[in-house]
Amino acid sequence: MPGRITDELRRVTRQQGGVVPPPEDAPVVRQSVGKRYGPLIALGVIVVLAGMGWILVQKLMNMSRMEDCVMSGRKNCAPIDTTGK
Repeated sequence: MPGRITDELRRVTRQQGGVVPPPEDAPVVRQSVGKRYGPLIALGVIVVLAGMGWILVQKLMNMSRMEDCVMSGRKNCAPIDTTGK
């Protein structure tokens, strides 16, 4: 009778944890299956924001390098396009 032993262990564990068991005639409430996409959407938003932040940091670093070059008095700070149209 493994079912009775499992039920007894659950009851004892709930009593030790201070959880009050539901009444025998209480309706069974099932959780919605549709809520599993919430964490995936949140992860996607975090990844997009992190990517945008990385791009912003790269652009700011390039601008800072250009400013440092100009402020030091150099004349050849801007890259020259040699591809020729």
